[in-house]
Amino acid sequence: MSSPRILAYLALLAVSGCAEIAGKPSVAELGLDGAACLGKVPETIAGLAETHNNGLLAKAQQQSGKGGVCAAKSFAVTAPVAVFRVYDSGRPGSAYGGWWALARPSGGKDDYRAKNAICPDWSALDRLISCRIKTGAEIVLGTTQSVSCPDGKNYGKTPEIQVYVPNDQRNGVLYVEDCREEGAWP
Repeated sequence: MSSPRILAYLALLAVSGCAEIAGKPSVAELGLDGAACLGKVPETIAGLAETHNNGLLAKAQQQSGKGGVCAAKSFAVTAPVAVFRVYDSGRPGSAYGGWWALARPSGGKDDYRAKNAICPDWSALDRLISCRIKTGAEIVLGTTQSVSCPDGKNYGKTPEIQVYVPNDQRNGVLYVEDCREEGAWP
């Protein structure tokens, strides 16, 4: 082989190698079971500072088919952050559960259920509440993990970002404040 051909061949190998590496998910994009997650957790969000709270991550991050979040990071709230929750009005106390969204939900129930992997048995998804997460709280942000529902329905992983707030209303522990009922949903 001539020199230009050798150089071209080496360049092609280098580009091919980079493409292969770029196509593999990073460790942060893998779920607990090593399966690839869809999407990425944002690096920065106003009012949040990344922490490394493994105990809190363990409450939110689940293996494939179990719900929760797939790729995840824990954060400390440094300034109040607006969150939204669609909940089941037939279940007392469900307005202040653990799973929230950073953006006001739009679309219909079926679309929201699929984006966030919410089994029909878990919630009727008929009411909307908005709150702010209190400064000093620790939360988890993550991409949506797949779930196999008790009724046989399955929802796949999505890049939708979910917010896990470790509220425990039964024990009087709420990390949300300034809440406002938004009414029937959708």
